[in-house]
Amino acid sequence: MRRFDLSKVLFYGVVGVVAFGLVFGYGLYAGAKRTPVFLATFGAAKSIADSLVLVMTETPTLTGVRPTHFLQPARHVGEGVVVNEVAGGEDELILLSGFFEDSNELRLIRRDGSIVRRWPVRFSELFPDTSHLEILPATDWNIETHGALAMPDGSVVFNFEYGGLVKLDRCGEVAWTLRRQTHHSVERAEGGGFWVPGRRYHPAGSPSPFPPFTTPYYEDTVLKVSDAGEVLSEISVPRLLYENGLETLLTANGEPLWVDNVWDNEIVHLNKIGELTSDIAPDFPDFAAGDLALSLRTYNMTLVFDPDSRKIKWRRIGPWRRQHDPEFKAGGTIVLFNNNLYVDVFRDNRFHSDLDIPPVSNVIEVDPATDETRVIYGERRGQELVSVVRGKLELTPRGGLLITEYEAGRVLETDAGGRTIWSYVNRYSADEVAEITEARLYDKSYFDVADWSCGQKVAEKPLGG
Repeated sequence: MRRFDLSKVLFYGVVGVVAFGLVFGYGLYAGAKRTPVFLATFGAAKSIADSLVLVMTETPTLTGVRPTHFLQPARHVGEGVVVNEVAGGEDELILLSGFFEDSNELRLIRRDGSIVRRWPVRFSELFPDTSHLEILPATDWNIETHGALAMPDGSVVFNFEYGGLVKLDRCGEVAWTLRRQTHHSVERAEGGGFWVPGRRYHPAGSPSPFPPFTTPYYEDTVLKVSDAGEVLSEISVPRLLYENGLETLLTANGEPLWVDNVWDNEIVHLNKIGELTSDIAPDFPDFAAGDLALSLRTYNMTLVFDPDSRKIKWRRIGPWRRQHDPEFKAGGTIVLFNNNLYVDVFRDNRFHSDLDIPPVSNVIEVDPATDETRVIYGERRGQELVSVVRGKLELTPRGGLLITEYEAGRVLETDAGGRTIWSYVNRYSADEVAEITEARLYDKSYFDVADWSCGQKVAEKPLGG
């Protein structure tokens, strides 16, 4: 039997402690200095961890069992139309874009919730060629619509988020598709065509047109798209800011901007383009018809610029946080959806909400001539809203708002006094809703369509009412 040698045990123990200390010390040094070894190790560990999380969370979606990406806990009672107190509302239709039953879909509905026309859409069918994308959606349940509108002839134009722009005719046939990474919103241009956010990808190792930002990253752009689906012009939003002397603002964000920095691969995150139309342009003495309002989420910034001269005429940071959807309003103000929250409130980091997230989202109005702001919806009891991400609004002819509360799967309309006069809840199950990304209000006279059927069943039984 071999005799126990305490001196050897102590020797190897000391060697082990020293080795561990050296490795640990180097790890601290590498992390502080962000050496190539640290970056490679950190990247590999992060990839493994992300892959494990992805497998666990994506299995129901990939197997077609459950559309987890589109589901959120229910915040409001009811199903379908819950409130319907609109005088003369029988002459109006509402376009909804979101996830319904088992697919992405656009729906044109009456006030009672009955369906006038449905456009179920599947990305894989509309974009068989995906060479314009760096990352492909694994299934049709891994990409959503975001930004949609209806045309007088009954056609619809919409984005697959970062996937492409589509126009379908009244009967669902493809008029055209645009293979660009369009996203967030689609707005009619007064002179014809559409304003749509787009983006370009700059791969790792490529020269950066916006130092000190290092590639890889996405560059947001303002696209002018023709009625035929062709890109007429493209304006780089980072370039617009650099040319207007705002490079220092873009870098005043606390980021160390190391070489090979790990960040979210975006610079500004454009989420809306809105045009000042000629009918209300006289209400804005510092602007002109055709000027564009942009919402830049990353910097809590809203700005107005001339797309011809590329001059920024006005900008404001806050008091809104992670805002969306600025709209020019008659009288000379801009109204926007104030998310008023950061994504750190999400527990699983996958945009799934929790019922304990405070309902602090609201709608803010700002006067660009004086910079005065006021909350016009969301401060009173009964006006609770929460959308950590996304969210939309539309100004109604009654002086109220049509609000898309994305995470709540709800659309609500208010009168001029802030009272809810119509609401719709996109119920999925007893305790869940499916998300709605867009809602738009149309008078029936807007459409030149006499027959919406196209051989499809219409006037389906309304939900709620």
